Amino acid sequence: MNSMVKKELLKGAVISMPAFTKKNYELDIDRFKSHVSWLIDEGLIEGKAVLMGAGGFAPGYLLTADEHERMMKAMVDAANGRVPTMTAIYDRVPEDAVNRAKLAEDIGVDFIQVGPPYFLTPTDDEVYEYYRAINDNAEVGIMLYNTPYLVPYEFTPKILERLVDLDNAVAVKWMSFNIVNFITVLKQFSNRITFIDNSDLMSLVFQLGGKGYISLIGNIAPKADLHLLDLLERKAYEQFDEEFAKLNVYGEVMGSAEGKSFQGIGEATIVSALFDALGRDIGPPKPPQRRATLDEIHRIREVLKKNPELTRWIS
Repeated sequence: MNSMVKKELLKGAVISMPAFTKKNYELDIDRFKSHVSWLIDEGLIEGKAVLMGAGGFAPGYLLTADEHERMMKAMVDAANGRVPTMTAIYDRVPEDAVNRAKLAEDIGVDFIQVGPPYFLTPTDDEVYEYYRAINDNAEVGIMLYNTPYLVPYEFTPKILERLVDLDNAVAVKWMSFNIVNFITVLKQFSNRITFIDNSDLMSLVFQLGGKGYISLIGNIAPKADLHLLDLLERKAYEQFDEEFAKLNVYGEVMGSAEGKSFQGIGEATIVSALFDALGRDIGPPKPPQRRATLDEIHRIREVLKKNPELTRWIS
């Protein structure tokens, strides 16, 4: 599949799916596959969505190589060509990242999400060489992941001018703490590579040429995601902003924790707490991440009760 075809497939709601686990923290592959099938049956199909397994909500950064492989295989098997698939790669070592990218290609995953390497602040040359190694050794679409909240480094026009010419670089998962850089990058590169919003500024990103966004809400209310996407595609940006503000359950839930309760190494704690609050136990987060307290889950339920705009979409 050439890069132009890959770019056309990567758009809409990119659903970062949770892992499903048993009491002993082992992956529950059967329930994960059922979730993939349910999302597709609800309308999250090619042209409207991309399903991501082992991303931040899973959490991919805590999965062993064997667990990652099992999740990728389950996702591709359950999707059965009905929706594009994606997985995340978190390896800092280029050889390890290349090996996981090759495995994703062999399994049939369409895209990989890859952030820049880190320990200290990388240089542009180091970032480029890391991505080039993956690009040159695996035929799988790469979504470049700008992660300034994890690494003291941001994609700028200077490095993107080099990265967008990599054959397999098809998208950028985009946010920036610098509003000038945020807008400048979109204006300069949205006609050369697909931008997927990761900032909750979806309407602005779409107005500047973006094609999709990272979504949690699709996991619990797929048709709400499709409704929001329809507004973006119809350029009904003002209406989108009003309705997204009411449906942004992730932001509301984080607020319900008073800014502290969900601090930690990742997002699986809050994701599993949201599912618990909905009466959908997806299993405990993999250690060292903790499980939410009953008080936290109760506060999330209170947020949901006060949000009829969301609850009417939950199926």
